[in-house]
Amino acid sequence: MKALSLVWLFLASSALGFSFENPHQIKETSASTLDANKLIYMVVWRGCEQACQGFLAHIEAKQWPVDVIVRDAERDKSKLDMFLNEARQLQPDLVVTWGTSVSKALIGGIPQMGSTSKLGDIPALFMIVADPVGAGITSSGEYSGRTMVTGIRNRIDEAVQIRVMREYFPVQKIGVLYAKSELNSILNTQKLQSLERELQFETVIETYQLDENGTPLPNQFHDKMARLAQQGVDVIYVGSSSYNLLHREDFTRAALANQLPVASAYDSMVTDSNALISVSNKYFRVGQLAANQAGRIVLDGLVPGDMPIAELASYSITINMAVAREMALYPPIQLLRFAELINRNKSISSSTIGELNDVNRKVQ
Repeated sequence: MKALSLVWLFLASSALGFSFENPHQIKETSASTLDANKLIYMVVWRGCEQACQGFLAHIEAKQWPVDVIVRDAERDKSKLDMFLNEARQLQPDLVVTWGTSVSKALIGGIPQMGSTSKLGDIPALFMIVADPVGAGITSSGEYSGRTMVTGIRNRIDEAVQIRVMREYFPVQKIGVLYAKSELNSILNTQKLQSLERELQFETVIETYQLDENGTPLPNQFHDKMARLAQQGVDVIYVGSSSYNLLHREDFTRAALANQLPVASAYDSMVTDSNALISVSNKYFRVGQLAANQAGRIVLDGLVPGDMPIAELASYSITINMAVAREMALYPPIQLLRFAELINRNKSISSSTIGELNDVNRKVQ
């Protein structure tokens, strides 16, 4: 069998249109190779991150006769219609979509499309969609309800998130900070609020001020965290927010300055910044699972709508011990038995916390 060929494509800012590059150093794709192999067209939102990498790595390891075209929206929704049109023209064997914005643009929602999709007869597989039911991409958490659509469920349920937090420290008030322009964040917050009576907690909400394009104005983290601290929240929870994930260092530093622990559904907020704990599915493994499902569609001929929405069998708990020591929040034995402990050395110092607290006092 021929190994994976990857065509990495991104929209260039120049008037010349599209440019080509191959960051994974996979062999060049020729027209004859594309004719011989199955073709997967993938659209990602913010580059080929861990889920995309896991997807490609799994296909390459299996040495399936599959070529993958990757398109990067670079967080720009205006590019998505162009990618939809290109997918229709190419007629690949499968379209893979990353994230809610991409999936809604290329697949469409059930309220508009019913059991069909914008791609017509082209099979579609979504991944990294926080709430596919709430976003209108699927009719249930088990099956898509759409003939040519299936996907991967990667989010850990908020009830599980809260129970794990409570294994660590008391949680009566959960603070959330997000942009109203992010549908995922809105749906995630609504899910939290729906659990308040059952799990006996209160959700405290702060939202960013936005510019005319729906992008948060800069330099709001310290002011917003100070407001959440004033309202007595026990923890800041990041369930789904591309903006908070992108700015995770500033976000978590501002939380620490107010002695607020951050719990997240994003593992990288613990491993790459100063969140205290995450309950998550590793994105690389999600990508591998998506690739396995893709193989069943393009090689085995399964109909996407007949396939259940797949999910990993277990989740991962990650604790940043540097932050735990900084906050004097040491994990209990029952968590230590299951959690992956990391010791990120970039935990902010007490002097830095003091400086940031001075900033917060000025904005109150």
